[in-house]
Amino acid sequence: MAEAPAEIQLWQTVAPVEYVPKIKERSEAQALLISTRQGPGYLIAGGQLAHAIQSRATHILMDFSQNACAIRYQIDGNWEQLPPLDRETGDAMLYALKQLSLMNPADRRGAQKGVLGFKIKKDKFDLSIQSQGVPTGERVICRIEAEKLPFGNLSDLGMRDKMIEQFKEQLNGEGNVVLITAKKGEGVTTLWNVAINAADRLVRDFQSFEPAESPEPEIINISPNLYGGDTGKTELEVVNRMVLREPDVLMFPNPPEAESLKVCLEKVIEEDRQVIHRMAADSPIAAFLSFAQRYPDCRKMIIDKTTAVIHQRLVRRLCENCKVGFEPPPQLLAQLGIPAGRVPVLFAPFIPPPIEQQVDEQGRPAPITPCHVCGGRGYFGRIGVFELLRPGPQFKAAMAKTSDASQLFSIAKAEGHRSIQAEAVLSVARGLTSLDELKRVFSKGS
Repeated sequence: MAEAPAEIQLWQTVAPVEYVPKIKERSEAQALLISTRQGPGYLIAGGQLAHAIQSRATHILMDFSQNACAIRYQIDGNWEQLPPLDRETGDAMLYALKQLSLMNPADRRGAQKGVLGFKIKKDKFDLSIQSQGVPTGERVICRIEAEKLPFGNLSDLGMRDKMIEQFKEQLNGEGNVVLITAKKGEGVTTLWNVAINAADRLVRDFQSFEPAESPEPEIINISPNLYGGDTGKTELEVVNRMVLREPDVLMFPNPPEAESLKVCLEKVIEEDRQVIHRMAADSPIAAFLSFAQRYPDCRKMIIDKTTAVIHQRLVRRLCENCKVGFEPPPQLLAQLGIPAGRVPVLFAPFIPPPIEQQVDEQGRPAPITPCHVCGGRGYFGRIGVFELLRPGPQFKAAMAKTSDASQLFSIAKAEGHRSIQAEAVLSVARGLTSLDELKRVFSKGS
């Protein structure tokens, strides 16, 4: 009796990636690839990474138990369960990944970190790996980052034209401080890169201060100034030397030291320079408060000179190929604060009927083919919902006296500030996302 053919695994359905180990010496990188290729996990890991990219995954979670390796992908911010691998296959895959990431494959208990580059045709990616032994076995989280930004400009991110105009006015200003913020894990690095790319880098001198151990991705016409690590220089030394050259814009992707910030803020006041800073925060007001509280000696300068705080939350974008339009009832428009007749159509994700209702005119089974663009998810990618705080005189006067965020928000609103919930409703009105998605995101805390 013939054996049943073995079930094809997901990693076998795509061509494997091309590995690019993070080793400067080419001969050493080649030797590592040759030695790793001898093991069975080389192709398994390469196929699994290629499948993750094909699925638009940004993270892979692997949980190793006694008999299996459970796998999940994060796609558009949501975790999706995949069929598990048997333990032998999973172990072989992880062994190869650890080897290629310069980790210790034999250590299944300790905490380890590693990085690996890989390519699919001309597209390049970085894979960051963290592994840790847990009571049930081992847990491994992998983050995938594309070298090429998927967004070209602020409009691609989902920012509406009027806000782009308002934000860029401050971003290209003089004698001011601009904060670029998002909730932790909600794309602050991407927002930073796209925003800086949108600034007038060709006509002003931009200098960025970055730790040598974790420099920023290269942006044309942005000059990195590295400190710490092998440089033998402190941040303050680098800042002091650079400000003598009178640059126009001083950038801090990481929290600066108090003395470094003070030097730069004095240049903002005396010579109309600009400071741009990136930070994680739950809201623009929380970011502004946190920034001012972190530097008590600079608090007055920060309050006086900060003219814009941009904040981002991520929502899933409706799939343009399969989204479904509907006429919103008047009471729904009233709840959303949209004037009657202003928005004739809202959109929702396509949700197929139950399988038993998927029949043709004769009542015969006729399963609906999932959308070829989004894979039947109803959403494709994510966009930002943005809140732009441009603190007015009353807000600044109040901030000098209080740290009550709700009180400050009321004052900002009285001065014309629009909340992120109101901006989110505009994203729905523009057909970019759905009401269900807003409920999902903002019910987690706004």
